Amino acid sequence: MKLAKRLKEQRLKSGLKQTQLAQKLSLRSSAISKYEKGLTQPGIDTLITLAKIFDVSLDYLVGVSDIENPYSIEQLTPAEANMVARYRKLSYENRIRIDERMMILSEKQTKD
Repeated sequence: MKLAKRLKEQRLKSGLKQTQLAQKLSLRSSAISKYEKGLTQPGIDTLITLAKIFDVSLDYLVGVSDIENPYSIEQLTPAEANMVARYRKLSYENRIRIDERMMILSEKQTKD
């Protein structure tokens, strides 16, 4: 039932009418209505498209997670966002070095 609720919330948040969302999905508006009422559920391809349209994760859309988009920069603190931006500028080899160092540090912290 979370899917039905979240689908409607995201549609309204995006300012889309059922007919507009249906057009984006090449469906009838009655299909959107049935999804939102929990009478039927979309297939995986439709779910993926919905997640892309609303810029949310599939986990959020189907109710597994309460974080709309865990990969969004908005979910990060400014310091975390800065680190991600710097990480993305690194070469492949340096990313591996950073990943290894982080693993060592997190393992060490877990033991302490």
